[in-house]
Amino acid sequence: MISVKPTLASLFMLLYLTLSTSASARDVALEQASVTAARQEFEQAKTAYDDATYAVNLQTAHIMDEQTRLKKLQDEQAVSKVKLTNAKALLENKQQVLERAWNNSK
Repeated sequence: MISVKPTLASLFMLLYLTLSTSASARDVALEQASVTAARQEFEQAKTAYDDATYAVNLQTAHIMDEQTRLKKLQDEQAVSKVKLTNAKALLENKQQVLERAWNNSK
């Protein structure tokens, strides 16, 4: 019996170590899988962020170009308005001269 107890104790100790080692190995495997999933999620989020940043930068450049174009068109509009105002005043003046000429010729 004396020889059985140490052997039995050794067997229980070996069984305990085996089970705890396999539990640790399972924990490590689960943690590795968890890290892999987190890394994939990070990469997907980074790609989405990079794509959105690129689109924002592209749109910003497009808006700046369009604002420059708008400013040019507004400047052209202002010049055209001055010409229109001057042409309208000249037309009104010429019409008045014509009316006076008609009235004087009667």
